Amino acid sequence: MNKSISLVYAAKIEQEDDAFVVTFRDLPNVFTQGDTYEEALFNAQEALDILCLDMANDDLAIVTPTPCKTGETPVTVSPDIAAPVLLHMLRKLRHCTLTQVAKVMNVSYQSYQQIENGKNITLKSLKKAAAALGATVQITFNPIG
Repeated sequence: MNKSISLVYAAKIEQEDDAFVVTFRDLPNVFTQGDTYEEALFNAQEALDILCLDMANDDLAIVTPTPCKTGETPVTVSPDIAAPVLLHMLRKLRHCTLTQVAKVMNVSYQSYQQIENGKNITLKSLKKAAAALGATVQITFNPIG
């Protein structure tokens, strides 16, 4: 796998009556809204956070997002949710078990499980877990405005 994986989903935010409705092309059953555009965007990220975390915790396949098209807004899963969820996705792509990753990292099964559950995760442990899965971590900042 030579491409990066991220959790940035394409959202369509449209004003309908007195609300802004958000839908996701890659997640047809996920939608939210807000009284303002900003509130709708906030709610969209919150909906993605809950969905991705629940799917990872339930060991379900998480839809890999496709690039935004014209008229769509990128909505990123929060970093504290994205880090463990991306580890989960990468582990599944590599067809590895929690035990296998823990062994490569030289940590206990429970320690790695906590990392993938978003508990006790540090940048150092994230980097080490990614390396165990044959990946690197890249952190980016997207200035607003």
